[in-house]
Amino acid sequence: MYRELTNLVPTERSRAFRQEYFRRLATVALVMLTVLIGIHAVLLAPSYIYFKEQVAAKRTQLALLEGSLTSAEEQEVGARLKSLEDDRNHLNRLASYPAFSTLMRALLEVPRSGIVLTNFSFAPGQGDAEARVMLSGVAETRTALREYNLALSSLPFVSKVDLPISTYAKETELPFTITITGSLTP
Repeated sequence: MYRELTNLVPTERSRAFRQEYFRRLATVALVMLTVLIGIHAVLLAPSYIYFKEQVAAKRTQLALLEGSLTSAEEQEVGARLKSLEDDRNHLNRLASYPAFSTLMRALLEVPRSGIVLTNFSFAPGQGDAEARVMLSGVAETRTALREYNLALSSLPFVSKVDLPISTYAKETELPFTITITGSLTP
């Protein structure tokens, strides 16, 4: 017997048969893919519903937490924060003021023979107001007090030295209070 088979179908029919075979194969593959996607969608539906409920629960919990934050603790924290900001602003203002120790060192270097200083008071300038220093003490004589007043007036960082005229009422042991104003930054 002869084992080689002869194909008696014309070439066009053979090609059409092959094309139809692949079309059927593609159709079956698409149907299987659609069924597979449908099965996955059905199996994922419970997970989707579960996660949607979890998101809703977390949003409810977040709303409750936000509501509880407006309690007394938040108000206390707000008050403490305001206090800290006020302190910070005060310290920033103090940084721009002249250093009192440098100013006092410069004022104490002024010759003051016959003058005993007993009290110092410093008020930093705020806004357009100039800084002020009040010096109190006792002068042995009018001349010593006058010379000290003139020496203070000659300092470059002093714009005004105010000594009341009533201070000169006594001859000796004159108690005085001198007010010095100016930039006071030596």
